[in-house]
Amino acid sequence: MTFLTNGSANGSANGVNGVNGTNSTNGTNGFHATNALTTTRPTYAYSKQPLWAPRSIRMVVIGCGVTGIAAVKLFKDRFLAQGKPVELVLYEKNTSVGGTWFENRYPGCSCDVPSHTYTYSWEGNPYWSRAYVGSDELFAYFEGRAKAYGVYDYVKLQHKVRSVVWNDEMAQYEVTVDDLVNGTTVTDKAEVVINATGFLNTWKWPDISGLQSFQGTLLHSAHYDRSASLDGKVVGVIGTGSSGIQIVPQVQPVAKHLYCFYRSPAWISPELAEELAPQGRDTIYTKEQQDAWANDPDAFLKLRKRAAHILNDGFDIIVKGSEVQKESTQKSRELMETRLARRPELIEKLTPKFALGCRRFTPGHGYLEALCEDNTTVLTENIKEVTATGITLVDGTSVALDVLICATGFNTSFCPPFTVIGENGAVLNDAWKTEPTSYMGIAAAGFPNYFMTSGPNSPSAHGTLIGCLETYLHYAFTAVDKLMTENVKKLAPLQAAVDDFQEHKDDIVKDLVWTSGCRSWYKNGAIEGKVWGPWPGSGPHFLEFMLRPRWEDWQITYRGANRFQFLGNGKAARELEKDSDLAWLITQPGAKAV
Repeated sequence: MTFLTNGSANGSANGVNGVNGTNSTNGTNGFHATNALTTTRPTYAYSKQPLWAPRSIRMVVIGCGVTGIAAVKLFKDRFLAQGKPVELVLYEKNTSVGGTWFENRYPGCSCDVPSHTYTYSWEGNPYWSRAYVGSDELFAYFEGRAKAYGVYDYVKLQHKVRSVVWNDEMAQYEVTVDDLVNGTTVTDKAEVVINATGFLNTWKWPDISGLQSFQGTLLHSAHYDRSASLDGKVVGVIGTGSSGIQIVPQVQPVAKHLYCFYRSPAWISPELAEELAPQGRDTIYTKEQQDAWANDPDAFLKLRKRAAHILNDGFDIIVKGSEVQKESTQKSRELMETRLARRPELIEKLTPKFALGCRRFTPGHGYLEALCEDNTTVLTENIKEVTATGITLVDGTSVALDVLICATGFNTSFCPPFTVIGENGAVLNDAWKTEPTSYMGIAAAGFPNYFMTSGPNSPSAHGTLIGCLETYLHYAFTAVDKLMTENVKKLAPLQAAVDDFQEHKDDIVKDLVWTSGCRSWYKNGAIEGKVWGPWPGSGPHFLEFMLRPRWEDWQITYRGANRFQFLGNGKAARELEKDSDLAWLITQPGAKAV
């Protein structure tokens, strides 16, 4: 069904803010807007449709990784199952779905969190092979979910979004997409765009002089060539983040010699939720265990809930000076000293001075042990340049290499990998060059009907990540429902709400370990500065807050001058359905006789 509107041209010009009474044309706030409306308001005609009658909406989702796959499943459940007129298309730049687990195939690539927390909330996977699964198994799993949910009916692979431009007259985004197969460019139009590309999606080479002059094999962890041979080679690894820490233990046993170049130290922590992994990273699930979980849903659910509870219960560890922070720091320090015992001169060099958790928690299975091997050299001097044959350090040391692996991560500025233009020609990429500011990590002021599932200060450092990604989708779909059934033209967070959220975030993180003086992608690679990465609270804190959208924080513009036009012809839609239940409030037979 399509909503009947009264004078759409006038309605667009007089778009009324449904929360604070702002007239979109003259910018007048509060009660003063009433006088303006009395002189410009067109003659009103109620809609002949019933209450909540939906209008057609088209959604574009950018990216088909873990979140994009979930988007199709939730879209079907929320919209298609109810017969609502919503269209969906996904654009994915890669040749396959899977996102990070399709792209990241470096040696040792695996999930740091327990595998039983790394599935969607509505289903688990009793057949994970181990406690912390590798990238190949993760990719196979999510590819299988994509097939099961019918994702391939909605996704266009090898289609890279170039720009997203808001057209206010049409109340649509014009989405320009490059077809990477045939080299053509197409333009799509949609009332809603959801950016599901993820916060670690655009990989980058390190900014080191002469890098591309290297004549040996040059590799990047996020664009890894598995055909490259490391056997018997002299290999250099730049980077001490999670990727580098996973790569080193795999390279050391096969390399003739391994050089590890340190820019900054990293805390090596015990495995996350280690109580679920008695043998640590080596914990493997037997066929008997897998079958038992598959055949006993209650026991399997208990396992999944316990794993998620552990991850969601760890916020105090990132509070400066807390007892948990002190105890965990001491435990990690002792772990590092034990693992570096063969090379005690490395303990002082590699043990961080900043707080545990300032950088991402990284359980380094076999990492420190690999640094102690005879064929490994740890170099902590800064790199001056890369030459054709290797690396020169600032102290003049030259290191000849056959292979150079850059485990140097991604562009963490949160600027999308495509141009986003909102109201009045505002460019999100320009606005966020200095500081990316969002509303709860899901939306930005001035960019209506545009949602993110991993924006600035989204939950990226604690809690169950996939559950948080699902929550962002639910929130965005709730907004789509509002657009569709309440005659809303556009909605975007108020700048004041964004500013207030930033003020709160900047104040609370002063008491959290992310501001303790480490070089982190949480601060876009800086040592000091504002924290753009994680949510300023715990996982449960985020999940509970996002359950109830605060529409008072949003600028809402309606398609007609009267915000209540969607009340329609005085009937509810269920009254028009054959054999519908008009006594749905009656649910109990009554009290028992005393």
